Amino acid sequence: MYEQEFKSEPEIVLALDTSSRKTGLALLRGRDAPRSVTIESDERRSEKLWCDIESLLSESSIAIREIDLFGVCVGPGGFTGLRVGMSAMKGLAAATRKPLIGVTSLEAAASRAEPASVVCALVNAYKGEVYSQLFSMGRDGLPIALADPVVSTLSDALARASSQGALVFAGDAALENAELIESVVGSQIERERSGDQAEGRRVLNNSSYSLAIDIARLSYLKHSRSRSGNAESLRACYVRPAEAEVKLSLGLVGSKIKRSLKSG
Repeated sequence: MYEQEFKSEPEIVLALDTSSRKTGLALLRGRDAPRSVTIESDERRSEKLWCDIESLLSESSIAIREIDLFGVCVGPGGFTGLRVGMSAMKGLAAATRKPLIGVTSLEAAASRAEPASVVCALVNAYKGEVYSQLFSMGRDGLPIALADPVVSTLSDALARASSQGALVFAGDAALENAELIESVVGSQIERERSGDQAEGRRVLNNSSYSLAIDIARLSYLKHSRSRSGNAESLRACYVRPAEAEVKLSLGLVGSKIKRSLKSG
């Protein structure tokens, strides 16, 4: 396996996030401050991606062969964007024979919380829904999953998290719905205080951070701990079934095929 050729601590990490409607790139180089760029995506995202990567590397005076470790968001998020990003990083990792680490968007969102915190990561799933997952933050900076990721309405996600005490909400969906979350958990705090069990809950404001930077940092931490990661083992975390799978389960795809056959 090509990742076995990589023995030392990674000095340069390149991370990519295509889970949302924007493309995020981040570069970690030793102890230097991370460099990142966020690009509005369009229908030509897959065509422009290499140019975006090349531009960031050129500005940092780094060649692709100098990258020690690649990191990529594996979801949950947009199906097409995830496939584009994962395919690109699999190709780069295979071509350079360097390791590749997958990080979920929920892990990345949770990673900004303080160690020992319990975090409810909320990521926008659109269609009136959110992806959510509970984590505890390890002292090594890695989120530890307390439950599987789920796609649901925000109210259902908050209901699932209500059994927790001190809780941090993180992620783009948490920030977008901060007032609603604070109004809901605020009433819970008042009830708990009346029972002499005051618990703190808050929404983490991480709007100024690039998810790609968190993916780069978590990729480094994951690799430093396990020294593993390769293109063959990378798996997407979709959570929500693809639209084609839903149609197939409802028999819609088959019906269309049958109608087209009859008309032919």
